[in-house]
Amino acid sequence: MEKNVLLHHCCAVCSPKVIEELRKAFAEVTGFWYNPNIFPADEQLKRKNALLEYSKQINYTIIEKPEETADFFDLALGKDIEEPLRCRICYQIRLKETALEAKRKHIQSFSTTLLSSPYQKHEIIKSCGESIAAELNIKFYYKDFRPAFYKGKQEIYERKLYMQKYCGCRYSIKTVDK
Repeated sequence: MEKNVLLHHCCAVCSPKVIEELRKAFAEVTGFWYNPNIFPADEQLKRKNALLEYSKQINYTIIEKPEETADFFDLALGKDIEEPLRCRICYQIRLKETALEAKRKHIQSFSTTLLSSPYQKHEIIKSCGESIAAELNIKFYYKDFRPAFYKGKQEIYERKLYMQKYCGCRYSIKTVDK
């Protein structure tokens, strides 16, 4: 069993089965909330509050990093960058901050709940995590958590916690059926 891991959380929906699996592989699992991409601010708050409530229910620690949400995409990406490059940059920013926080806290590994979502660009997330791990000399824990996604989603539904309808960024909000 490995010592510890810092787990980046994108939302509550993607979290249950990832936490469950990591608790089998690591002596200590700590959550990390950093998602400056989520738009608008009230959506950011709904997702964070759902995760914090879930973490209380399962006795799980979440470290919160304040988001610099002021026009995150305009500042970080510019207006003309399209998918999948825009998504790659977004993943890179969030995962790098997770890895840096892990190093600050003397945590040996990092991972992300993004790896559980069938709606995310899985191979890009894996590639970003691996390149950040090499750059910062820290372990990236990779596993394809997607097979258990719908069981985790059902758990969040049964707990009556907020379940989002889009990825989170201002570009993905356009995908929501009104």
